[in-house]
Amino acid sequence: MIKRFRLFRSLPFQKKLLLSSLLLSVLPVLLLGSAASYFAASSIQDEVNAKHASTLRQLESQVDSLLKRLDYMSIQLAGDLTIEKSARLGISMDDRVTLETTLDMVETFRKYRSLSDLPFHSYLVYNHFDIVYSSRDGLLNTYQFPYYDALRQYVPKFTGSLFLPSNTYPNQRDFLIVRPVGSSSTVDGVLFLQVEPERLFELLQSVEISGDSQLLAVDSTGRIVLSQKPMEVGTALPAPFAKRLTQTVQPSPTDTVAYGDELYHVSVHRSGYNDWTYVIIAPQGGLTAKADLIKQVTWLMAGCLALVWGLIALFASKRLYYPIRALLMKLPQRTKPSQDELQQIDAFMQQMMDTNRRLDYELREQIPQLKENTLLKLLHGELNDAEFALKTEEYALPLRGRSFAVCVFEVDAYMEFRTSYMGKDRSLMMYALTKLVDELAAPLFPAVCVSPSFGQVALIAGTDDPAALESDIEDLCGRVRIKAKELFRFTLTAGVSRVRPEVRCIHESYMEAVELLSFRLLLGHNLTISQRAVESMDSVKQSARNLIMRQKAIVKRISEGNIAAAVTEFEDMVREIPRQLTGFKPVTGIFTNLIGEIDHLLSQLGYELHQLFPDNVYAKVNEAETLDQLKDWFVDCFFPAFRHHFERLTVPNQTKIAQQVAEYVQNGAEGELSLQEAADRFGLSPSQLSRVFKEEMRVNFIDYVIEMRMSRAKEWLVHSDMPIKQIADRLQYTTTQNFSRAFKQTTGMSPGQYRESVRHQQGGSA
Repeated sequence: MIKRFRLFRSLPFQKKLLLSSLLLSVLPVLLLGSAASYFAASSIQDEVNAKHASTLRQLESQVDSLLKRLDYMSIQLAGDLTIEKSARLGISMDDRVTLETTLDMVETFRKYRSLSDLPFHSYLVYNHFDIVYSSRDGLLNTYQFPYYDALRQYVPKFTGSLFLPSNTYPNQRDFLIVRPVGSSSTVDGVLFLQVEPERLFELLQSVEISGDSQLLAVDSTGRIVLSQKPMEVGTALPAPFAKRLTQTVQPSPTDTVAYGDELYHVSVHRSGYNDWTYVIIAPQGGLTAKADLIKQVTWLMAGCLALVWGLIALFASKRLYYPIRALLMKLPQRTKPSQDELQQIDAFMQQMMDTNRRLDYELREQIPQLKENTLLKLLHGELNDAEFALKTEEYALPLRGRSFAVCVFEVDAYMEFRTSYMGKDRSLMMYALTKLVDELAAPLFPAVCVSPSFGQVALIAGTDDPAALESDIEDLCGRVRIKAKELFRFTLTAGVSRVRPEVRCIHESYMEAVELLSFRLLLGHNLTISQRAVESMDSVKQSARNLIMRQKAIVKRISEGNIAAAVTEFEDMVREIPRQLTGFKPVTGIFTNLIGEIDHLLSQLGYELHQLFPDNVYAKVNEAETLDQLKDWFVDCFFPAFRHHFERLTVPNQTKIAQQVAEYVQNGAEGELSLQEAADRFGLSPSQLSRVFKEEMRVNFIDYVIEMRMSRAKEWLVHSDMPIKQIADRLQYTTTQNFSRAFKQTTGMSPGQYRESVRHQQGGSA
């Protein structure tokens, strides 16, 4: 059937149209005939099922009644006090009490047999004396007991009798009922009731069933316990019929069972008294003769009508196909060739819809990042005028005018700001700060905002009136600083560049604004620093540059672990301070900033400044009254503490550095990671970092970078619809082919195959 359906799907639409026309003409007749056939067969089957169900209920009633009487008889005998006492005392001719009990037991069995309407023989097995009393054979040794095999395998249960149909054990022709004698704690004997099977066979023979149907009773193990053919009792029910008995779902009335070359209808009725199942097995052929005749007549009528309608459909299908052929001629030739013209139209439309959805989704998802990337490129001088005009129109950037200025806001207490916000809180805080600047600037002039780095927000403003823009920006800076202090509880310093014409000068303005922020060391915090404010301070500008260079040199020496060189650089800086600065407040600012830079270095290496100095080092700087006091404290306390700390943690630091490098790789898997960049970040040479990382992590640095990138790629492939090209771009691969090659070397399959395989497994488990 599946092959035929696939064959139909592979046909051209014109032929499908022809076949569909034929089906629409013939199908009503087929449905009518099929319905008539179905109802006829169902009616016959319902009649048979009803008759079989009635027969099985009648048989159940008769057999269960017989078994209940026998079971009740076994309960009376096993519970009789005389029989229980005899089983407990045994049989003896010497002891008077035992002899009297034995005679009473024999008389009890005789009375029960005489009062029962069912002939039976009884056996009482004395468990403690290895003898058996038989109402027919007298006293027997246990090993002479004809049902010794049944006795040997019998496990006493006081919850009911054990029914043993004929042929359960070798040489067992009769039907047995077994019940323990005694208390639940001690089984003194076992009672066997022997019933000849002829009475049960008479019940089966009295039931009237038609034809070659067969009436059976089967136990829970699938063994025949009653049959109209005595030789079948004790044999296993054939597997096809036994499988039907184990079904928990009610079978359909038309279901059949194949056995040999014939089909059989099986009617089942489970006993409510025991675990027996009553079964009628009837050949199916005699039940469906009338239904088969109806089917033959139906198919004959359908054939005649199909011949007439086939000629009509052949002509009509050609006429209906003309509009489709005309539409196909208008499609572009890039669609995949196919013998089915309608599939070409569908493939083209589906391709267009999929492409539109994918592009729309990608565009909406990437617009914020693209805007931010465009603004960062603008600040770094990577866009020309034409590219900027195109991006402005594409992303609807509210930046207009022929002249531009850049204002950079930076958090003053950077270390406190960095430690106060971690993880997602940092992104949220920078978003809030950027939004604040953007909202305050919007009513004043066209502007855009972006965060070049953590703790810093850049504002690009455009204007056609440069003079007015300068005053507006300085006014905005004051409002932003006040609002930030009010809302966020930290202060900002703003660096404002000069207004310059043309887009290509925005990078120069940005660098100027960043450079102006360095004057915080001398002028203080929570200020607006513009070029006009420092134009008359050339000596101050040069002083700031020299001292900042000294500070960077000191931090670099500490990162290399060369404390002696750091002390030398520090002493040179101290000697220059009296010649560069006037006033003690800028001096303390220089030292405070130096400690902040060192604190930032320690945090990157995984240490905290308070681990080296229990006291507040910033307070120490502010408490000093002279430059000599500051110098002595740094030389005698600050730098020696660093030397001692690095010497003490040289070996453990290797493990910590390796862990920090691993975390750095994990967090920067989407960036351009290189051994040189990591070495510079952690103050080591590339060879040192490579050796430390390999010793601690048991894997090369480059292999670890690839592993992290592949892990990130797997996450995106499974949990997003991100295109493979975009994944390759985000993981810094130059081409999609390079990324696919690296992914296949790692996982053994291409990115597309991996995405399809994992999603298929998830869909199957769901």
